[in-house]
Amino acid sequence: MQQIDTLHFHTLFTDGLKCIAELFVKNNHELRIAGGAVRDLLNGKQPEDVDFATTATPDHMKELFQTAGIRMINNKGEKHGTITARVHNQNFEITTLRIDVATDGRHAEVQFTTDWQTDAERRDLTINSMFLGLDGTLYDYFNGYEDLKKKKVRFVGDPSQRIQEDYLRIMRYFRSTSTGAGDLAPMLNLC
Repeated sequence: MQQIDTLHFHTLFTDGLKCIAELFVKNNHELRIAGGAVRDLLNGKQPEDVDFATTATPDHMKELFQTAGIRMINNKGEKHGTITARVHNQNFEITTLRIDVATDGRHAEVQFTTDWQTDAERRDLTINSMFLGLDGTLYDYFNGYEDLKKKKVRFVGDPSQRIQEDYLRIMRYFRSTSTGAGDLAPMLNLC
């Protein structure tokens, strides 16, 4: 397993994150850094935005935070598994691992899971499907790190299916290629 031990990684560990991490460990729930923040750290950049994924359900998270006296804000994402906690004047957006049961091209009906690879399978690009443990362990189920090093942007699984699930994914693909994450070649054969 690949380990990350950089200054950018260590600066994420504010008092707020330490508090959240301790709470999840104490209650036997895994918590990992997800998506774009992992990509940024692997590129040697400080992430502007850090999202977290967990094995805890929204109900478990709400119970944990209420018991600990932690304020929760913006509950609009709860049906998709996202709870935002406010600790030490910092917001932490934490989303339960999930499976897309049904999609309509923009929105998904989800089912919660505790399987990290299953959650990664529903993500858009390999470079966004990685997780980073709070101990620095990289969890990369679809060779996203290799793609990142080669500046290659690939969809997880079948590109046509990924785009039909959520049409914004094609925009994310082109945004990733235009920001230097990868090259446009080979272009997708979607027709």
